Amino acid sequence: MFYSIAGTLLGIGYIPLAPATAASIIVCILIWFLLKSPLTYLSLIIILFTLGVWISSKLVILWGEDNRRIVIDESVGMLITLFMIPQRILFFLIGFFLFRFFDIVKPYPINESQNLKNGWGVVMDDVIAGMYSSIILWIFIFFYHLIQ
Repeated sequence: MFYSIAGTLLGIGYIPLAPATAASIIVCILIWFLLKSPLTYLSLIIILFTLGVWISSKLVILWGEDNRRIVIDESVGMLITLFMIPQRILFFLIGFFLFRFFDIVKPYPINESQNLKNGWGVVMDDVIAGMYSSIILWIFIFFYHLIQ
């Protein structure tokens, strides 16, 4: 019971249409309003990553590999994408769309990371998608400030 509640982010994973997108939107909103301390933010990434691998490993046994109900991994990816990003709606929107793009398209090595066993494969593709998204977002922010 705990695994399914945590793995679906309190039931978000049960949303019938695009549960990963719904989870990503909710995480963006929570980051916007709640996460102000970089230390708290980084701690949350580490905790959710660790929990995500552990919980996903349990849920993979019950539900199969990378079941769409498992959305705790999306929370980790979005947190990585938006880590230390200046709080502007434009930046958050771009970060959200970049993360969803990389999470759906899964270019190399994101696609390869899904071959990792158990919860590692479930979570690592979102970690790498978050890293790709963050890098591109920071490049955008750099040029955005350059032309301002």
